[in-house]
Amino acid sequence: MIQQAPSAESPLATPEPWSLVADAYAAELLPLFEPFSHDALRLAELPPSPRIADVATGPGTLALLAAANGAEVSAIDFSAPMIERLQRRVREARLTGIEAQIGDGQALPFDADRYDGAFSMFGLLFFPDRAAGFRELLRVLRPGRRAVVASWAPYYGPFLTLMESLIAVLPDIPFKNGGWPLSDPDTFVREMSATGFRDVTVHSITHSKTAPSCAELWASVQRSMAPVVLLRHRMGEERWAEIARRIFERLQRELGEGPVAVPLTAHLGVGVK
Repeated sequence: MIQQAPSAESPLATPEPWSLVADAYAAELLPLFEPFSHDALRLAELPPSPRIADVATGPGTLALLAAANGAEVSAIDFSAPMIERLQRRVREARLTGIEAQIGDGQALPFDADRYDGAFSMFGLLFFPDRAAGFRELLRVLRPGRRAVVASWAPYYGPFLTLMESLIAVLPDIPFKNGGWPLSDPDTFVREMSATGFRDVTVHSITHSKTAPSCAELWASVQRSMAPVVLLRHRMGEERWAEIARRIFERLQRELGEGPVAVPLTAHLGVGVK
């Protein structure tokens, strides 16, 4: 793992990068993220017609899957463009049962003991106060019900090559030298248990996405990967064009022209109230 753990000062703990990637995230990453959401819904062991909370919902990957299967969903995210994408997808799918709003996952505007399941898919790990995020999931759950929180395992394979290529060209890039929060299963169990969850387990699950070519993989990363898009935005297109060319040349030397299979492993932490 080569990323630096995001802190309270991390740009990934603010809405800006997620708002910048909202369109591409919804359009390009759903085929990868939907299988992890299916896994989370299965691990939650929900009753029929459940009421669930989806915290840091993004464009609503899990929320829409759950609603399509009869769940009533309260979805929340701190990025207004992400909530707008979710609401658009709800209209396009002609779904009912999803209430989406802008808000803070560390201070949920939801009643206690209300939900049959509570989820945060790749969101809570970026919270400046992760313990508050866990406590809020616990608070809104009904006794005996489960929360599922997703984080990333250390990168490997083509994605590790991608991150190493970024660092080779941009040695001062953030998100290196260490691991994402909750990337270690033992730490994950300790943090979730410390906030009051019982019987905490971490399930490591791998899904893959294949890019048709190395060029298309790099193009997608520049559109949909939040830290990269934020760097591009802050540097400006003229400066970024030269940097992107150098990164791509290194990637192509390492990965070839393609296609490129990119496996990613997620840790799904499950705790009971």
